[in-house]
Order: sequence, then structure tokens, then C-alpha cells
Amino acid sequence: MTRLPRLDIHARIALIAVLPSLVLALVLIAYFTSSRLADIESAHTQRGKALARQLAAASEYGVFSGNRESLRKLSNAMLLEKDIIRVSITSPLQEILADSSSPDYPRRPGAAAPLRFREPIQGAGVNIEDTFLGGAGELPPDMTSARGEVLVEMSRDSLRLEEQRLLQNAFLMVGAVLIGSVGLALRMSGGISEPILRIADIVHSFGQGNFAARVPIEGGKTLRTLAEGVNDMADKMEAAQSNLQRQIDEATRELLEKKDEAERANRAKTRFLAAASHDLRQPMHALGLFVAELGQKPHAPDTRRLVEQIAVSAETMENLLDSLLDISRLDAGALDRQIKPFPLQPLLERIEVDYRREAGLRGQRLRLRPTSLWVSSDPLLLERILHNLISNALRYAPGGTILLACRKRGRQVRIEVRDNGPGIAAEAQQAIFQEFVQLDNPERNRAKGLGLGLAIVRRLTDLLEHPLYLKSSPGLGALFAVELPAAAPGTLPEHSQPVPVQALARVHVALVDDDELALASTIGLLESWGCQVGAADNEATLLAALPPDGDAPDIIVCDYQISGHGNGLQLIERLRAQFGKPIPAVILSGDTSPATTAAIQQAGIPLLHKPVRPAKLRALLQRKTQV
Repeated sequence: MTRLPRLDIHARIALIAVLPSLVLALVLIAYFTSSRLADIESAHTQRGKALARQLAAASEYGVFSGNRESLRKLSNAMLLEKDIIRVSITSPLQEILADSSSPDYPRRPGAAAPLRFREPIQGAGVNIEDTFLGGAGELPPDMTSARGEVLVEMSRDSLRLEEQRLLQNAFLMVGAVLIGSVGLALRMSGGISEPILRIADIVHSFGQGNFAARVPIEGGKTLRTLAEGVNDMADKMEAAQSNLQRQIDEATRELLEKKDEAERANRAKTRFLAAASHDLRQPMHALGLFVAELGQKPHAPDTRRLVEQIAVSAETMENLLDSLLDISRLDAGALDRQIKPFPLQPLLERIEVDYRREAGLRGQRLRLRPTSLWVSSDPLLLERILHNLISNALRYAPGGTILLACRKRGRQVRIEVRDNGPGIAAEAQQAIFQEFVQLDNPERNRAKGLGLGLAIVRRLTDLLEHPLYLKSSPGLGALFAVELPAAAPGTLPEHSQPVPVQALARVHVALVDDDELALASTIGLLESWGCQVGAADNEATLLAALPPDGDAPDIIVCDYQISGHGNGLQLIERLRAQFGKPIPAVILSGDTSPATTAAIQQAGIPLLHKPVRPAKLRALLQRKTQV
């Protein structure tokens, strides 16, 4: 059903003013017009009857005498009267004595039926006595009074013309009344609606924030009261807006100050992380290398036990430092992700190799389900996630089985780490992802970890936008799952055959590190492996110790941040240019900032973050010197 458009206030007021007067005018005009039409109709009828009576009286003698000529003249004379279209005179025996009609008779097609008036011809007549006829010449008794009949037909054309004229005048009067009513209504509605519309425009401007607009005081008492009320409301709204704007300005200023303060704190935090990442890693790096060198020397059983305990303590401190710095870097947004497609199987195999020995020592079984799936993610960060999940499962599933597997679900790949440990209650499943939370370690036993592994997992999965799921019940083990996008299989670069493990005897190493402890610990460890070390704490000293006409070192090992001008990358380039050959190089750095890491990776030089595991350093040196 189509709805009629709603009228505005101007049209409504005009309609209210016009409608009553128009209805009254129509009623009155209709009443008087119908009365006038009835009067005309009655007058027309009475005229017809009078003409019929007049003709009947005049025709009495002609009918009696049978004078048809006289009757014809009478009928023709009657046709001269207005609206008469036919006259007929008949005898008592219904014999037509005279019949005259106008030229347009019979009536035109579509014309209204004429009015017919019949009038008997009355008279006593003449009694002719004939003795010879006896009683045969007497007229019938009913013929003594009725001598015949007159028929007069009148046209309705003039009547219709008069009716049309009256109706036309009535319509003209209705139109005049309508025009007058509309004009008067518009004038009246304008005096009411225009002030209301102006008030509506002012109120609309309030909605657009212009509270300075005011309504002019005009019109009658009601409109003036309305205008004064709107202006009073505008004054209050303008005052409220000013107060609100002042509060917003103050809040904005405070927010800007807090934003600047937060940015300064963030920059300070970044500087602290950079300093902590470098300065804290340096002594830990030196300690790890000293312990590794010490462990390679012969010792008495008691001394050997102390060395092993020192090594365990140093490794625990390194893990704690790595975890704390990772948490801080993740919270500060200082860790970038490098998303690319890669196969899962090599990554899973590395994790299985890393934890196979630990699982065996704990009496546990670590199972890996092979896969040919490829995924799109950051391989280093994903490996860190899985390392932490496997490490957590090994700690909390003593004597059990840990399964590392993956499956494809639509366009996603789901990597699962399952264990048959004691399980996790539903109310604790969110708390375990917080820092330093350990459910069954109130005594803070270091063998059960530090409580940072799952917190790092949560932050890394959020960074990579990989959903993390946990499904567990007490006594039924736990399932941790990570979902990441699947990728189309690609082509892996060909790898050379693995280099057999062998001693680094007689390998000439050029070593640069501006930290005295790190330099000394690295020299001792390299020499314990049989390397010939040319070491310096700055670039100038090293260049002086390596003349251009001498033998080039087999490999360069240097810190990224060195004293003097430049950095480790620039030093490597100068040494390569001095000896005219691409000498293999390794960078050891405590700087974990994304910019430094990206610069080193772009140069194509291997990077080991301090503290460096001696085994990783030895494996890397063997691989680089065997190329």
C-alpha cells in the first residue's frame, strides 16, 4: 500500500483553514442550485399544461364541426410557442384531426425525451333532432362531455440549457469561494507556519553545533513564548558546549602530555633493552665460554662435579636472561616477523633432535609424526614457539609420551603438541600464559623451568597472528595447538653433504671483541679447540697485527659493536679488501635490535646472538671453514 506524502506545517494549516469554508460553500451552493433547478422544472411543466388547456378550449368548435383546416391552423399556431415541438388533435373516436410538428421532430439522437401533456376537449355539443331518423341520430351518452383530446409535446432543450447555466454559475461560485479560501488560508498559515519554520531552522542549526543562533521574537503570545523558550534553551546549550569544550581541551592536553610521556618511556625502554641486550649478554657470553673451556680440561671428580653445576647454573641464567629480554622485546614491539613459505618437516626434525636426549634422560618418549606440509610463517619464531611447548611438556609429563604432529584443516595447518601428563584445570588455563606462573612449583624448583615459556608462546602467536588453543582436563594430559596458514609446496635449495665433525686444529681465526672478558673467554675456547687465534679489542690493533703481505686468516669472528669507527660488518669488508679474497666470517653480537639483525642478514653473514652456545659456535666454524 502506497503511503501518501506527509504534509508540512504550512500545508496543514492551509488545509485546516480551507476545508471547512469549502465544505460549507459546496453545501450551500448545492442546496440553492438544486432548489432553483426544481423551480425551473416546475415552471416548465406548468407552462406545458397551460398551453395544452388553452389549445383544448380553442379546438372545441373545430372538433365539433369537423373543421380540420381550423384545427390545423390552431396546431400550427401552437408550434410557434417556445419549446413546442408537436401538437396533435384527435376526435372522440381517436381519429387524428390535426397533427403538426417542428422540423427537428422526431427528436435528435441523444436528445432528452420531450414532455407530453394531454388535455381532453370538453363541451355539451349540439343535439340534432331528426324525426326521420328517430332515435338513430343521438350521440352516445359518453360523447356528450368528451369531444376529443389534445396532445402537446414540449422539448427539454431550454430546460437543459438553463440547468447547464445554473450549474456553470454554481461551479464558478465554488471556484471563487475556493480561490478566496485558499488565499485567506495561505495568508493565515503564513502568519503561523513561517515563525514555526524559522524556529525549526534554528533548532536544526543547534544540531549542527551552531548554538549562537537565536529565534526572533514575533507573532502572537504562544509563538513568542515558544521563541523565548528556544532561545533560553540555546543559551543553556551554548554554556554547556563551552564547558564541555573546555573539558575536552583539558583532557586532550593531558592525553598529549601522557602520550609524550609514554613515548619518552618507550624510547627509554628501547634504549634500556638495547643496553641490557648488549651489556647483560656480554658477561653471560664470557661466563659460558669460560665454563665450556674449563669443562674440556681434566679435573678430579669433585672438581668435575662443581664444573658441571657451574655449567648448569650458567645455562639457567642464560635461559632466564633470554626469556626476560624476549618478553621485554615483545612487549615493546621491538621484534619483527619475517613471513615466508617453508616446509615443516626440517623444522620438526631439528626440534626432535634437540630434545631427544633430554627426553631419554627423563625416561620419556618424544614422538614425531612426519609431514610434507608447507606453511607461511616466520620459521625462527615458530621454532621458538614449538621449543617452548615441547620443553613445557617434558617438564610436566614425567615418564610419559609427547607427540609432535600436524594436520591440514582447510586452508590452515594445525600443529599440535600432546602429552599424557597430569593435565590442567579449566580455571587455570588462562593463568598459565602469564609471566612466572607455575601451577605445581610453589618451591620455585629450577628443574621445572622459570614460568616464562608459555608467556613467550602467547606473545609470539599474537605477533604472528597464529591462533593458540589449549585443551586439557585434570588427569587426561594436555593438548597445545597452533594454527597457521598453509602454503603451496616449493623448491628447497640443494644442501651440501654435512661436514663430519673434526677438530679445528690449525684454523687461523681473526677475533675482534671490545669486551675484555668476552675476548679472553673466546680466545681460550678457540685455542682449546686447536685454533690459531689473532685477537684484538679494536680494528686498528687487528689490522696492524695482520699485514697485507702475510697469510690471510681462515675465518673472521668479530663483535658487531666494536670500539673505534665503524662496526663489525665494515671491519669484515676492509679485511676482505685488504687480502683480496672473500674470507668467511661470523658475527657475535649482544645487539638484538631488528635493524642490526636485518643489516647483518642482508650482508649474508651468519649471526650468533650472545650468549653463544659453544656447540653452536664450533659447528658454525667447522661448516664455514670446510666450504
